[in-house]
Amino acid sequence: MAAIDKIYVNLWEQYRQFREWCEAQPKLKDKYGKEESITAYLYKWDKWEGKEEHPIFNAHYYVDAYLIKNCPFDFIQKELMINYGHWSQERIKDFYDDVINWDNSKRECPYWAKPEDFITLEDGTMTIKDLEESDYSKILKGELYNKPYTSQKYDVGTHFRCVKHPKYMFNRPFRCGSWFIDVETPDELGWMWYHPETNTWDFSDDFVICEWNSSTAHIKTIKALHRHMRKWKLPIGTIVRATGRYRFDDYEFKITK
Repeated sequence: MAAIDKIYVNLWEQYRQFREWCEAQPKLKDKYGKEESITAYLYKWDKWEGKEEHPIFNAHYYVDAYLIKNCPFDFIQKELMINYGHWSQERIKDFYDDVINWDNSKRECPYWAKPEDFITLEDGTMTIKDLEESDYSKILKGELYNKPYTSQKYDVGTHFRCVKHPKYMFNRPFRCGSWFIDVETPDELGWMWYHPETNTWDFSDDFVICEWNSSTAHIKTIKALHRHMRKWKLPIGTIVRATGRYRFDDYEFKITK
C-alpha cells in the first residue's frame, strides 16, 4: 500500500473528533471490489496529555483523497495540504517572511524563491512565480486519485518470451524453496508492487486492501512462473526477472502481445 505521509495532530480532542468522524464514514472499495473502513488506517491511541505532536493516520493516496474531499476539520486539511503540495495563503506568507528576513551577511539564503518571486494579486492574495498546481488542488477537482486504480492507459500482454537464461538452464528451487521474482515496467508507467492475497502486481497509485505488499514475489519453479505470468496482466514491454540462489542463476522474460 502506497502512502505519501502520516497525518499528525497536537491535541487529544482533535484525534477524538477525527476518529469519531472516521467511524461514521462508509467503507471504501479497492481496485478489486474489497471493502474496508478508513478506521483501518487510524493509529490507536487511548489518550495523551499536553500538546505533543502524535501521528494519527497513514493511508493510501486514494483514502487521503477521500479525506481531502470530505473531511470537515481544518486541522486535518492543513496536514493534507502540506502532504500534497498545496500552498495556502498562511504558508506562502510565512515563507515570504522567511525569505525577506534572511540575513545574507551570515550565510547565503538557502530558499529556492527570491523576494521578487512573490506576487500580490489584485484581490490581495499572494502567490509565487511559476508555482505549479498542487496534487491537493487536482484531487479537489477530481483529476487525481478519483478511482481506486490507475488511470494510465497501457496494453496488457498475454504472452512472453525468454530474453535471458542461465547457461545450464537451472529450474529448481533453492534452499528456501522459491525463486525471487521482480518486475520492471516500461519507464513511463512507474513502479508495481506484488500483493500476495490477490496474486497481482499493481501500480503504486492502485488502492489494494492487503495485509502487506512487496517488490518481490516468490515462485517455486520456472514452469510455475510461466503460468503466473499469463495471469498477472502485466503491461506489454515489462521485464520479469527470476533470481535463484547461485551466481548467474537468473532468468529474464519480456511480456509481449
